[in-house]
Amino acid sequence: MLIISFAWTTAALLAGAKSCTRRNWDDDYAWKFKAGMDVQGYDRGPRVGGRQVAIVRLIAAPYLERTGVMPERDYASEGLLWMEKKGIKIRGMEPREFWEKWKAADELVYVVRFQLMSVVSGSISE
Repeated sequence: MLIISFAWTTAALLAGAKSCTRRNWDDDYAWKFKAGMDVQGYDRGPRVGGRQVAIVRLIAAPYLERTGVMPERDYASEGLLWMEKKGIKIRGMEPREFWEKWKAADELVYVVRFQLMSVVSGSISE
């Protein structure tokens, strides 16, 4: 089963407040992910001691989009609205500031849309 690491948005994922992520994947890797596929959600990459915290199901195949045109609704889908309400910063920034800088960078990334299927027993959630 393939893996997606959620790192600093893990708490939002486990709270059910995250249903989208954006990745700088190469094409060969991105094409392994298909609509309807179940994927293991990790808190960090397994190579750095991460552990599985959830199973997510892809609701669409990943697709390319520039961060400069991210729709405003994805502020919530990325878990940032939940993090804002909880007072959680991202790399020392407020979530809205992070979002605006991300948009300004105008990077070409893969958009991955999913639904949380299950939380692995023992995972910490707020």
